[in-house]
Amino acid sequence: MKKLVQFIAGAICPSCKEQDTIAINADDDQIYCVKCDFVENRPKEINPKKDTIKVINIEDFKRSKR
Repeated sequence: MKKLVQFIAGAICPSCKEQDTIAINADDDQIYCVKCDFVENRPKEINPKKDTIKVINIEDFKRSKR
């Protein structure tokens, strides 16, 4: 039976800088590059402080400049 490889679309390998070469190993949740020897454990949780997008209302910004 063939092993299904799930790629991460648009991902760029941090090691070789190739795009669309990062895949996920479903057995142990490791991410790896099919072009070089890069391997990393998939993050278990997201750090909300690090990964939060700050939204600014442009109208509030305009009012503060007056």
